[in-house]
Amino acid sequence: MKVVWRRSPITVKDVQIAIHDERPLAYTTVMTVMHRLYLKGFLDRTLRAKAHFYQPKVEFSDVRDAVVLGVIRHFFRGSRDEFVQFLEGAVGPPAEVAAPAALDETLL
Repeated sequence: MKVVWRRSPITVKDVQIAIHDERPLAYTTVMTVMHRLYLKGFLDRTLRAKAHFYQPKVEFSDVRDAVVLGVIRHFFRGSRDEFVQFLEGAVGPPAEVAAPAALDETLL
């Protein structure tokens, strides 16, 4: 989605090339993910010269806001103040983060 937000309209091949250094995925894998995002309403597509061109149907800020609100709801009992306190005190290396096995599964 980040690539589509930055460079739309864009083809599957162009997305594959753009993410290749970080995620060397097969063309068909990228195509499948983009098709699923299209079916779920996150992307729109137009057929031009035998290629589908994708563009976002949702804004980055809307997705970001929904994710942050979900984190607040699930990990901070819906309290924005607790979330801000966590962010202000969250200084230190990632090693201090609890291992997944140590997490309470009811939070997930």
